[in-house]
Amino acid sequence: MYKNNSQAKPFIVEDGFSNLANAIIIQAVKDYREAIHFLKHHPHTPDLDTEEAKKDIRKITLLNNIIKNEGERDDVERFFRSGWFGELTALDGDVLLKQIREMEVG
Repeated sequence: MYKNNSQAKPFIVEDGFSNLANAIIIQAVKDYREAIHFLKHHPHTPDLDTEEAKKDIRKITLLNNIIKNEGERDDVERFFRSGWFGELTALDGDVLLKQIREMEVG
C-alpha cells in the first residue's frame, strides 16, 4: 500500500526540520525587531534611575519595559551568534543582525 515509504520518510523529516528551523529564526527576527524598535523610541535614560522616578508608576512601568526589551535584544543577539543558530542555518548571524538594525533603526 505504501510503496517507497522508506524513501519519503527522510524527505519529510528533513522538510519538517527546515520548517521548524525557519520558524525559530523568523520568530527571533520578529522579537529582535520589536525590541530594538521599542528601545529606539524609549531609550534607557538616567532620569529613569532617580529616586523621584522610582515613585512614579508610569516611569517604573516604562523602566520595566525597557529592561525587558533590553533583555530580549541581548538574548536574540546571543542566539544569532550561537552554535545552535549555526546548526539551524547557513546564514551569518552578525550580518543578519546588522541588516535588521539598519532596517529598524536606520
